[in-house]
Amino acid sequence: MEVTSVYKILLAEDDADMRFIYSRMSVWKECGFVIAKEVSNGKDALAVLRSEDFDLVLTDIRMPFIDGIELLGKINELGIDVAVAFISSYDEFEYARKGLVLGAFDYLLKPVNEQKLGDMLRRVTEKLEEKKVENTCSDYVLSALEAVGKSSGDSFTQDICTYFSNTSCRDISVEQAAEHFGFSRDYFGKLFRRQIGESFSKFSTLVKIEYAKKLLRQSGMKAYEISEELGYSSADYFTKVFKEITGVSPAQYKQSL
Repeated sequence: MEVTSVYKILLAEDDADMRFIYSRMSVWKECGFVIAKEVSNGKDALAVLRSEDFDLVLTDIRMPFIDGIELLGKINELGIDVAVAFISSYDEFEYARKGLVLGAFDYLLKPVNEQKLGDMLRRVTEKLEEKKVENTCSDYVLSALEAVGKSSGDSFTQDICTYFSNTSCRDISVEQAAEHFGFSRDYFGKLFRRQIGESFSKFSTLVKIEYAKKLLRQSGMKAYEISEELGYSSADYFTKVFKEITGVSPAQYKQSL
């Protein structure tokens, strides 16, 4: 995966020698991470988390004042949005298991293997990138991606997702989209089909129908009003397209809710 961001790590480790070893590892930079702050116990970690944002907390389990398990519990109680991974000794596996139950992302055994650490960081990156897309991508566009069997992981799909989310659900031509992304019409059309797995026009229709489903679920709008909202030439044509994609008419869909 191409690294497009630098993610911040809070390292909580009471052993100064271990903190030094971690700081010398090259895997952080290779995977797009930086150890932004180090603390020696869970209490200090919690204090830092209250005032600063981090993407990942990498924490020992056995620490003074507040151990790693308690720290994760406090993070959950406070609703702090951060991934948490444990560094654990073999005889602390039961503690690590409790952490996983509480929602820890993963745990690594001491001594930390740099290759395994890199594998974990790459998986954390995937989750963070997905979360970033979810924050900028409308739910109905994500639903359209799911309908074509596509995740939002790669950068092109993320850009497409954001583009559709920020554009009116009325007709968007492939020419308009190509111009927006700085490509010729033909190149963009081929790139879109290769990356998304569907033609631009078909995917655009899927997005409109997913948005129509959302309006049917969450608003009191009638089918003809939704048809006008989406720029269809007539309510009958909208109903025809809706049924071709979903298997039911808008009225039947609304009745099934």
